[in-house]
Amino acid sequence: MSKIKTFIEDRNEAFSSGDIDKIRAYCKKYNIDIPEDEEIFLAGVHKSICNLYIVENSPITLDQFQKSFDWLNDHGYSPSITFDTIEDKKENID
Repeated sequence: MSKIKTFIEDRNEAFSSGDIDKIRAYCKKYNIDIPEDEEIFLAGVHKSICNLYIVENSPITLDQFQKSFDWLNDHGYSPSITFDTIEDKKENID
């Protein structure tokens, strides 16, 4: 199996499990930084779950999506993932 397929299968298994310890193990296995702030980590987990829901052959159920969406909303976060740059932020300020 290719490395990317293994990565995707591991990701899908970890996030669809809803088990934070499995998600942490997945992050460590693939050298993905885990924020020290637990809320920031959980926000990233829930954003990932919401965004995995919309991919083809999603491993995430509607119930899992809804729980993550609600968690994000209750904590003041959006489910979307954006890639703003410093330049984008400067333009918004000017």
